[in-house]
Amino acid sequence: MELALLALKSSKYGFDIITVSRHIKDFNVDLKALQKQFDKISKQVEKETKSQPALALLMNTMLGFFRIIFGLLEEQIKLNQILQEKLGNKTVDSKRANNENINGRGCEKKKGVDSSDKNRIKATTKEQAATKDVKVVEQEKVIGYDDKEYNKEEADKLIGTTFIGADGRRYKYTRKLNSSRKTDFNVTLTKTQYFKLEYVPVDDYNNPLPDAVPQTAISAKTDFLKKTEVSVNLMAHIVYLWIRLKSPLNRVATSLAEYGIRLSRQQLYKNVGITADMLMPIFKRMEYYIQEEVRLLLDETYFSCREKLRLCISPPEDEKGKSKAKGQRSLSKSMRSYFYGIVGDLICLYYHDLDRNSDIPKDILISNNVRDNAFVETDGFYRKSFNLSTNENDNTQTELFKHGVCYVHLKRYFCVLLNYATKTDGTPIAEFIECKWEQDIEDSKRICDKISNAFHVCNKITKRCDEDKSLDIVALKHEELRPLIDEIFTDIRTIYDDINCKKGEKARRSCSKKFRDAIKYAINNEAKLKTFLDSPYGLMSSTKVEEKFRELDILRNGMLASDTCKGAENLALFYSLYKTAQMHGIEFETYLQKAITVMTEHLDEIEFEKDHRGTITGYKSHSISDEVLDKLMPWNMAQKQ
Repeated sequence: MELALLALKSSKYGFDIITVSRHIKDFNVDLKALQKQFDKISKQVEKETKSQPALALLMNTMLGFFRIIFGLLEEQIKLNQILQEKLGNKTVDSKRANNENINGRGCEKKKGVDSSDKNRIKATTKEQAATKDVKVVEQEKVIGYDDKEYNKEEADKLIGTTFIGADGRRYKYTRKLNSSRKTDFNVTLTKTQYFKLEYVPVDDYNNPLPDAVPQTAISAKTDFLKKTEVSVNLMAHIVYLWIRLKSPLNRVATSLAEYGIRLSRQQLYKNVGITADMLMPIFKRMEYYIQEEVRLLLDETYFSCREKLRLCISPPEDEKGKSKAKGQRSLSKSMRSYFYGIVGDLICLYYHDLDRNSDIPKDILISNNVRDNAFVETDGFYRKSFNLSTNENDNTQTELFKHGVCYVHLKRYFCVLLNYATKTDGTPIAEFIECKWEQDIEDSKRICDKISNAFHVCNKITKRCDEDKSLDIVALKHEELRPLIDEIFTDIRTIYDDINCKKGEKARRSCSKKFRDAIKYAINNEAKLKTFLDSPYGLMSSTKVEEKFRELDILRNGMLASDTCKGAENLALFYSLYKTAQMHGIEFETYLQKAITVMTEHLDEIEFEKDHRGTITGYKSHSISDEVLDKLMPWNMAQKQ
């Protein structure tokens, strides 16, 4: 137990009491006998100092302090007795007892465990943490005077009865009015201690076979993240909060702590990383279906990563002086990285890389055997050679797939000019009037209208072909849509000839820089902007892939940056699973629960990278069958539903 000692400290207004605690083991005292002796001494001291007022005041003060000491001693002894009774009359000190009482650090052996078993569960085994259990209850309640609650039957009986209000007046219940409907939300936390039944192979007489090895069933409830209290459901909920609700993991850790789930941010990062490595076989199987896609949309967005993997690496000789190589040697606290998105009819995959290079998604498509007739839609960043492969022997080029450029990006250039150059009422700003650039505004409006009309016609053609599969969509595009597209580029080329001139000559027309950039973008990408006309799978825009980046942008703004490249790669994997599941109408948290459970059951078929302590640090390969993985593809799960 602890013996509380008191000391005095002089202050402006008297004395302050300072509590000093000193740990004493096996402290035993007869408190009643000590109290009786103290009372006897107190009376004697009072008698001896009666003739000396100052000394009497001092001694009375000291005696008061001693009475406080006796009170503290009495409380400590009572607490110790109570705890000894609860813990089986074991001798414990006060500090240990308080820890066990408050923090739940009990050390008694679990009942029902065979102590002779070498593989017995230790007394310190952590309990398995579960997740939320939301109960939906339909109920009716009636509110009466002074906020009293009644059920429907009780309220019916009260109608016609009287009562006295707080103001002293008599009131009578006359009828029951239909009021507002409210929904309550209740979250419960479940902690479960699991046991496993052991079994061995036996003969016909129930005798264990020679060299029989005891076995236990593999279960995700016990074998997922064995050294933690994190369950499958809890991890699914953590990733749900992170990806679906856009809450960074540090905020998730804070939120969980408020519900009594104590996980540090570092523990959370580690567990999320291991879970991502476990789910990598599913991602790899999704990559396989790139070869099944006939229509793919591709785009990228920026990100930030604090881990400067390339700062100490000199760029190759052929890359020295390039802006890309220079940017990676930046001394800023975080450096720009990029997420690449590949969206098809089945898959929605995301990748993280430190560079912005069109060869990165190109290599992904090639390595996953993209179809040569597949149509890949991008913006103007992906150049003319994006879909071409060059033969090193004769420098001949082979088309790997069909490549088109998005019209929305083209239209955006002219829209940016209109937003900048005009006021809210549509009139030109002073700069455009002074420079006589009003023609830029008129031409931009005309080109935007023509592009919008082309979109309208294209959508009508697509709808007709979806309803009638016998129609030739390519023929309809050439018949109804090509004249509109040719008209757009005829207009753009005429303008281009007017605003450009040969060296030493004066252009026939001056224009703003924004308008020149828009016209140049159209001219440079003219061939790719017309590719969709010749493909039955061709699209005019890549809006679908850009829409799927929006939630990632929100999460990026909340995270500010990823601490490591591995963390950004984990984000790309989970975001891929989230968007693919969302595309097929599968609830993300439910999907994660299923995926994690299955991967845990096939954990021995996954090869991981591990550190010297055996902790999983990355994914290498797997031998899980395609049949098992195909069952976890969201589109297959959607068909079952």
